[in-house]
Amino acid sequence: MRIGLISDTHGDIESWQKAVRIFENIDFAIHCGDIISSGPFNPRGPLYQPLELAKAINLAPFPTIFAKGNCDADVDTLAIAYPIQNPFAFVYAEGLRMMATHGHLYDEKKLVEIGVRYVLDLIVTGHTHIRGIKVLDGFTLVNPGSASLPKGEDDFPTVGLIEGRTVKIINLDNGLEVESIEI
Repeated sequence: MRIGLISDTHGDIESWQKAVRIFENIDFAIHCGDIISSGPFNPRGPLYQPLELAKAINLAPFPTIFAKGNCDADVDTLAIAYPIQNPFAFVYAEGLRMMATHGHLYDEKKLVEIGVRYVLDLIVTGHTHIRGIKVLDGFTLVNPGSASLPKGEDDFPTVGLIEGRTVKIINLDNGLEVESIEI
């Protein structure tokens, strides 16, 4: 099983195209929101092409499951052929119990409560644009970072990849693994 993890594309077509190359032969992708809109607090770069990004998502060689982010307006759902109405997506695949959410609704303490209540193996978030993997109360919390507008100490775009029971964060610019953990 191979699952792509992506968040915070914010209308950047090139970030999606790079992710599709990293996600070669995945079973499906999980997108944690802020898909095609930049929102009022994010810059619009030269590759901000929200309609082209929506078309590329619709034509991707894999299906994508979405959690709605704080920049995802209802009108965005008209351009993308997948449902984007819920701030949570629960996924069960090959024995892994996962939840995806954008990350703007709950802090880490509340996510721990949810992870324990639903006996999750993995919670995937976005929102902060800062990548990271950590183990909390028996489950793994992963933020694949932002595919288009990275923040934090180093400034490169990232996505995540689940292969079997290994979660990896991958640098979109060079395809190299940045961080990984067994779950």
